[in-house]
Formats: sequence, structure tokens, C-alpha cells
Amino acid sequence: MPIEPVVTPGLNAEDHVLVDWLELVAFFNEFRTARLDELDAAIEEQFEALEDDEPEDENDDLGDDDAGNIARVDAEKERVRERIENEVDFRLKDCDNAYPFRLGADAEELVLVEDWQDDRFTPYLTCLITTHLTQNSLFDFAVDGGLISQLRNRVFQVLSTLAMAGLANGSAASVGWPRADRADIIATLKRAEARGAGFLTREEPGRYAPPKAKDGGVDVIAWEIGVRPPPVLFYFAQVASGHDWQGKSVRTHAELFEQNYLDDAHRGNVSYATLLPFRVADEGLWNHESKVHGVLLDRTRLPKHAVLGQALARGGVEMDEAENMPQVLAWLDDFRATALA
Repeated sequence: MPIEPVVTPGLNAEDHVLVDWLELVAFFNEFRTARLDELDAAIEEQFEALEDDEPEDENDDLGDDDAGNIARVDAEKERVRERIENEVDFRLKDCDNAYPFRLGADAEELVLVEDWQDDRFTPYLTCLITTHLTQNSLFDFAVDGGLISQLRNRVFQVLSTLAMAGLANGSAASVGWPRADRADIIATLKRAEARGAGFLTREEPGRYAPPKAKDGGVDVIAWEIGVRPPPVLFYFAQVASGHDWQGKSVRTHAELFEQNYLDDAHRGNVSYATLLPFRVADEGLWNHESKVHGVLLDRTRLPKHAVLGQALARGGVEMDEAENMPQVLAWLDDFRATALA
């Protein structure tokens, strides 16, 4: 297996895919560095392959033809580098202090920060890897199924719960199944109630609640912490670690969730959120799905809110999953070791 077990994207790859590739190369690289000249070499190789497929014209002036090809390759390199710089700059700004990569001073390399294992950076790295576990993967190895299950059942839920606490500037409860403590949904909601979520929980699920339902279609709830209850803001959220998230909002579950599990619903302003590991770069898709889902926390939004959630927990705000950030780093370390084995 190569040192960096990733596949070079094609010439027609979108900007965010090219930067993903550089980030993954840097993540796996011994020196935490991805050189942009590696991408230059890939561009040259792919242009050569395209030229080999074209029929030869015996009347061409080979000198002029070669010069034209070199000019086209150089122009493509410059265009790709500008796109990469713009995308990295966007990620750096939108992630705030949670982006773990830096462009070198001469923009010739992308470098993973030395302290990438810090809890400030692991949310972004987890989202990056999650993006490429299934559809359009840049990995050139088969990912262990146990690692995927652990990610979806626990690791991304931990990050999402902390991110929702950060978004709400308050507390959050991890409702989605499987829950870390295996508690039933009533016990989970009663714990949130005791932390000031602003609702009263039923003693038993409502008569029409599906007997086998374990989370009512809701993965996280979060609320603002204020001096005077009830909380002003309340969020229903869902965690979407797969690529089939579009058009599927937690809004459709919220009303039934209230009827089935709450005796007296919250009295704050209700909002909805969906948490994604992906970089949603299409502006039209972003705006459309924001109307469907409410707040979207994608790869450049989720990490900074997870960092805020961690800060709230360290400051004494009680919330679910606050003690489970070590699981995130352990998973990243296991994934990296498995990929490089």
C-alpha cells in the first residue's frame, strides 16, 4: 500500500474534492504535508493521457504543438492552484479556529497542523474522513466495517451532540439510538428535563408511539441556557452521516415526537437542524436544503460549533457526550493506523 492511500482525483474534479485530496494526503503523510506539485504531476499525466487518445496529424508542426501543449498545461496548473487557494481560504474562515490545515507561505504545500490530535481539530478530520467512506471515495483501500459502524453509532453522534450545544449556546441531549448508556428514551428525556430543557416528559410513551421506536426519529435536542427558564431557543436535530440526506428533515418527526414522549412541550422558539460531515459547495443546493432542513451544519460549520460545545462543557454546562471526546481521537488514530498498515 502507498504511504498515502488515496486516489488522485480527475481533471474535472470540483474544487472541494481537490482540496479534500490534499487534506487526506497531508493527514496520512509522514511529514503531515501535501505538495501541490504532486497535483501538477497528476495534471501533466492526465493531459498526456488525453493527448495519447487523440489521432495524430502528420501535417502538424511538432514544435508549435508541443509549445501549445505546455502552455495549456501551465494554464491549467495556474487555474487549479487558484481554485485550491480560494477553497482553502473559505474553509479556514468558515471553520474559524477549528480548521487543521494551513497553506505554506508560498502556497506550494498544504500542511496538517502539528497538534492535529487536539480536540479542536478532530471534529473536522472526522468529517473529512466520513465524507469519503462511501460515495465517490478517495480512499484506495477497503475500510473496515467495524470502523464504519463505530463512526456512525458513536463517534459522529458525540460530535453532533456537542455541536448542537454550541449552536444553542447551552445544553444538549443525545437522543439517537444507540445511546451510550443504553437508557430508554423516557429516561434520556427526563435527564434533559432536569437540565432545564423546558418540557415535562411522559411517564410512558404515548399510546400511539411505535412499540419498538427507540428515538422517535430525533437524534439530538438542544436548548439555550439562560438565567430564567424556560429556554428561549430549542432545537430538534438529526445526524446524517450518509449521502442520502437531501430532502429528509427532522421537521417531519418533531410533532409526533412531542405527542409521543412529552407531557408538556417546550415553550421556546423551535428550530431544526441537520448535521452533515460533507462540504456542501453547491450554493443552490445549500439554499434549497436550508429551507427544507432549517440550520445545516456541514463540514465547515459543524467543527467550530463542536469546539464551542466543548468549551461550554468545560465551563460547567451539563450535557450528554461531554466526556466522550476521547472516543473521537481514538477512532481517528485507529483509522489512520489501519489505512497505513
